[in-house]
Amino acid sequence: MRLTLLSLTILLSILTQNLYANSSMKEMLEYLASDALEGRKPGQIGNELATSYIEKKLVDMGLAPLGKSHKQDFTIFTEMTKSGTNNLSISGQKISSYEPISFSLSGDLKNKELVFVGYGISISKNDTKIKYDDYENIDVKNKIVIFMSGDPAIGNINSPFRHPDYISYRSLFYKLKNAIGHGAVGAIYINDPMSIPGYPAEDEPYFNATEGGGNRFSIVVGRTTNAAIKRSIPSLDIYKIQKKIAKTGIPYSFSLKKTADLSVNLKKKTGRVSNIVGVIEGSDPVLKKEVVVLGAHMDHLGHGGESSTDPIPDGKIHNGADDNASGTVLVMSLANKIKKMNPKRTYVFVLFNAEEMGLLGSTHFVNMWAAHTEQYGEIVSMLNYDMVGRYDKELSVMGVGSSKEWSRLFPATPSTHNFVLKKNALESSDHAPFIRAKIPSLFFTTGAHGDYHSSTDTAEKINYQPMLTLQDYSIKLIKQMEANSRIVFDNSYSSGTTTGTRGYGAHLGCIPSFGQSDDIVGVLCTGTSPNSPAQAAGILADDIIVQIGEVEIKSIYDLAFALKYYRAGDKIELGWMRGQTLFKQVITLARSRRQ
Repeated sequence: MRLTLLSLTILLSILTQNLYANSSMKEMLEYLASDALEGRKPGQIGNELATSYIEKKLVDMGLAPLGKSHKQDFTIFTEMTKSGTNNLSISGQKISSYEPISFSLSGDLKNKELVFVGYGISISKNDTKIKYDDYENIDVKNKIVIFMSGDPAIGNINSPFRHPDYISYRSLFYKLKNAIGHGAVGAIYINDPMSIPGYPAEDEPYFNATEGGGNRFSIVVGRTTNAAIKRSIPSLDIYKIQKKIAKTGIPYSFSLKKTADLSVNLKKKTGRVSNIVGVIEGSDPVLKKEVVVLGAHMDHLGHGGESSTDPIPDGKIHNGADDNASGTVLVMSLANKIKKMNPKRTYVFVLFNAEEMGLLGSTHFVNMWAAHTEQYGEIVSMLNYDMVGRYDKELSVMGVGSSKEWSRLFPATPSTHNFVLKKNALESSDHAPFIRAKIPSLFFTTGAHGDYHSSTDTAEKINYQPMLTLQDYSIKLIKQMEANSRIVFDNSYSSGTTTGTRGYGAHLGCIPSFGQSDDIVGVLCTGTSPNSPAQAAGILADDIIVQIGEVEIKSIYDLAFALKYYRAGDKIELGWMRGQTLFKQVITLARSRRQ
């Protein structure tokens, strides 16, 4: 009987601890994913509120700062501001429902001919699956084009555009680059009618000051509504045209026999954001110089933008409950538990900022760690948690191949949930800069889902019990790490993978600088990925990519466009500048690694 009471006491203790942990996680997550934080977009007030909240939590836990502060600041683009004239007039009639697009070129176009180009899509003539070109036999040189959001799969579930290889053709930056390639000087973007709930009712256009990351296209572009276009051009029935394209799969483009004046005037602003860092210094005088980093990104998309998967991507708050409030609260909970362990090694907990802008916070952290090695030592391993709150069929532990030691350290996977250990790890989260620095790293995730990068990724959909299972598993793994010698990076490791949910296309291997100056024409490489086409071609840090095949590279968007336009295995001419010297070489593009 006494044994039974003891067992019951232990069971109740465990249940109580889990309920408390669940409650604590839930409270933190619901705040981070609340409308009050407006999607935690870097450079916006919601991100600042999240930063202050997390910093206070780390202070309350008793974690030491990194240096003088728990905040590690770095500079990012914050927003475009409207300045000067921002107007659209069609045949002399001013359009009141109009907003500029923040990655537009500033400029004033006068009396330019208007051409409707459907979805603004041109499939490469080398493509064997789809024959489609909205620009075929249409002259748009020195003209303004009007195109819709989406692609011909809208209204046609059997359209080949539903294949994942063609998802990038929906993106606005692809459509703008395509317009530029056909000689257009301006563009007017409208939402396709079949994707508008309650059409013909339609929200007014929204100026998203932060989309585009400060990059600009060489085209003047704004957005308006279907109703505004209909009032100015009564003969243009866009809903009827969209249904026709859906039914036939054939483009329907034509000159509108109208002219337009289009003005966009914007200025770029930059600002400072912060990673939030807490340190638990190791208790062993030798092992404390071996640093283990646990990290998760705390930022998200704000009100949407070009990374949103919403049918109409602007205006709604993207709360980012799973991506990545879930990983954020798990890392903070792990910090609290590891502090009570009195670990031998030093543990650094980092809530990265600006991950959604291109891993900016984690890249900055890795690049700046050298300033802290004298005090704390060398980083020997990293555990990354990104989207861990929507368990369905499995929880993936990725990056197992980054060290041969990982496999012998893993504790038995729990019977309550399916844990899958994978050798490779997608390069689309904050472990990637550590991998590039040859630091053994693991990436924990429950994977993508239908609410990924959507305004529907909300707090009530989080499943906390698997998060607690992952927390327990992580603590067991850390105890194994504590009891063994340091983990060594496997130099034969490649993190590339051929499938995933965060992108499709070809891989070059130039690691771009997302903070490059506007004065640089092209894409500045900070280095190359291992075993990549860029590395094989001899690209070095500070080289500037200026050409990929037929595509002239002027910005990061041109690079993204080219790597969607071409396919793995294509032989193309690569051009790059080193100082004042232009280099060219024919390369073979690899399969995309960043998904």
